Amino acid sequence: MENNLLDLILLSEKRKNVLLLLLEGPKDIETIKKALSASATAVQPQVKKLKEQHLVVQEKNLYKLSEIGRVVAEKMKPLVDTLSVLEENADYWADREMSEIPTFLLRRIYELGHCTTIEPQIDHMFEMIPEYVKNVRIAKKLEAAIPYFHPLFPSFYLEIAEKGIPISLVLPGSVLKRWVEDYREQTEQYLKRENAKLFVCTDCEKIPVIAAADNFMAMALFPKNTVFDRKYVICFEPGALAWGKELYDYYEQRSEQIKKINNYTQVP
Repeated sequence: MENNLLDLILLSEKRKNVLLLLLEGPKDIETIKKALSASATAVQPQVKKLKEQHLVVQEKNLYKLSEIGRVVAEKMKPLVDTLSVLEENADYWADREMSEIPTFLLRRIYELGHCTTIEPQIDHMFEMIPEYVKNVRIAKKLEAAIPYFHPLFPSFYLEIAEKGIPISLVLPGSVLKRWVEDYREQTEQYLKRENAKLFVCTDCEKIPVIAAADNFMAMALFPKNTVFDRKYVICFEPGALAWGKELYDYYEQRSEQIKKINNYTQVP
């Protein structure tokens, strides 16, 4: 019976999609056809097979999940969504170090939904990535963990803070040291802003770059075998925004807030 059900679901894209569609609620055959962009002759035999295996029941002209059908579909959806997220940017995920993503979030990576990759263009390698800059500048709130140094970051994030939007940054000790030594004035101006917070994390040298805003989420993982290349995934769906916020919070909670540079004497 188990093998029959596995074959029934996994060997047919249409049957799988019918089950996922009916998770939303009962549907008539016309709605199912339209949602799957398929003809009645393509859909009805698949619905019939699902009925025969007691996963779908019919009430008048509506089809809905049976109790066991709902159990199956609810368990199947996270797997399908996870595969979709990973397959969409398969080369990126395969090449990245994912161990710094906490297990409870890695298991829910399907919540990212549709994402694309962005990276510096070859003729602008020392500039910030335009799509990242554009989305940060229109954000109404920003929380970011930044495990690497870039000479434009202190002035850029000061600019964002001076717009009055709430902003919080988590930096490793080594990056904070560069900010303090080389960009002290900008760092001090940033800390004077009531809407700006700065945190130092003592064990965050290879954490993901995380930007969790109200309008987008971006993340850059360290490559497994090469130097850090500033290649990000950027996502805009509500689930991704919430997921990114949880990831940022995970590292902020492991960090110490810095309110004045002179009061912080533990910069490595």
